[in-house]
Amino acid sequence: MKSPQGSSNPLKFLALAFVGVLILICCVLQGTENVRLIPEALSFPRRVASTDEFVAAGREERTSIDWKTIPSPLSEPRWPELDHNMATTPLWPSDPACAMYNVSFALNVNKTFLVSFPRSGNAWTRYLVEGATGVATGAVYSVEQLIHFGMKSNLRQLEGKVILARIHFNTRQSVPDNAPVILLLRNPAKSLVSYYNFKWGEGDVNRYRNVSYESYFTQKFKKHFNVELPRWTKLAKDRLLYSKRLLVIPYEELQKDPMTQVRRALAFLGVPADEGRLACLRRNSEGFALGLQRQVDPYTPEQKAAMAKAVAYISQLLRKRNFPPLPAYD
Repeated sequence: MKSPQGSSNPLKFLALAFVGVLILICCVLQGTENVRLIPEALSFPRRVASTDEFVAAGREERTSIDWKTIPSPLSEPRWPELDHNMATTPLWPSDPACAMYNVSFALNVNKTFLVSFPRSGNAWTRYLVEGATGVATGAVYSVEQLIHFGMKSNLRQLEGKVILARIHFNTRQSVPDNAPVILLLRNPAKSLVSYYNFKWGEGDVNRYRNVSYESYFTQKFKKHFNVELPRWTKLAKDRLLYSKRLLVIPYEELQKDPMTQVRRALAFLGVPADEGRLACLRRNSEGFALGLQRQVDPYTPEQKAAMAKAVAYISQLLRKRNFPPLPAYD
């Protein structure tokens, strides 16, 4: 007996709907490679490659953030209150267009640490920060002279007076996890040679200081390398693992475009950008030149491999913190 007319329509409809759903699913799956569900500017950190992949690739895959990205300040930027009972000095007295800009001590400013391996551009970075903020910087080492003042950097006496305090070879005790940190990283091949020259060379400690060329091919340099490369690695590793508020500045990026890195530092420090002051800083950005460094490559293939491994490891940690990997070192 025939079914009543139209009795099979619901079954046909369900079958067609099922086929349609299958076709839709297939189309979506085939098109997912070209679909971006999260805007690139808000993308999450990508997969962290292994050390071998970094070394083999030569140039690491970068995150959506680059070294020009301005960090978000914790609060509305404001100028630090100055201590008018302490000394102040002009920054650029020989430049008539900029002679009105001074550097002074703050009344009560939060201290940010400038963490860097020796000979990584920390003096220049401090000069740039002083020029951009108008506030003095210091160092944790009491024997060191302040940049613009004829006095020692005694941080006990200068607590709350300096906006930045330089430190090398830090620990979690000397740089607490909650303390804001600017981490300045330089190519270890350049830093290690410069530091070796600084420790063992003859000449003006503040300018030209080089060892003999033959000194690089001695047990002294080999021992220097074996001690200092792990220190370079540990310094960066500890800050990337433990510092909760961190800004990373590669020295090579600072050399290439100092004003961009200065603006990143200002945002991190919570200080407004004074365009007039920054224009003068741009005119006088070189600061205290330390003289030409000898261009030398004293490293063995084994030492170069060790440095490449260290750089790759630090690049892994940078990516985990959503920073780009270190620049390619030639």
